[in-house]
Amino acid sequence: MGLINLGLDGSSFFNILPEDWQDVIESVWDDYKDNASIYVFKEALDITAGGIVFRAAPPNMTDFEVGEWQKYVNANFHYIGFLYVDPKYRGQSLGSKWLSALKVQFPDQSYWLTIEEEGLKNFYEKNGFRCVSKSKDEDNPEWIFTYTPRG
Repeated sequence: MGLINLGLDGSSFFNILPEDWQDVIESVWDDYKDNASIYVFKEALDITAGGIVFRAAPPNMTDFEVGEWQKYVNANFHYIGFLYVDPKYRGQSLGSKWLSALKVQFPDQSYWLTIEEEGLKNFYEKNGFRCVSKSKDEDNPEWIFTYTPRG
């Protein structure tokens, strides 16, 4: 199963996303698409999983991300956002497989991402990411994770 780059038209990927995610990315995609790539897995014609790799600051950043993003962009880290597995295809480790395929395709690339659900910490840690920062907002906690290839 290989990653497929969807090019500049992300509508087929956006359609599998939850509606609130669609609202965020569809309204700004034209401003971001030149500095981002959408990679997906497909089974027949269905997109089963995918995510967006931003080569600059991602959209809709929180105050926490605004305070942190520049150091990662300056260090040539790419941001992973909107990683999503279609509910019909869950339970097949597609999220982990997507991250692994991304690392294989771009073996020298470092990544950063933000999570807002504590339950995702174990998922990213088992996929080689390391928690490097936690927001101070106890009501809406966020964590920044990074991945750096071993050289």
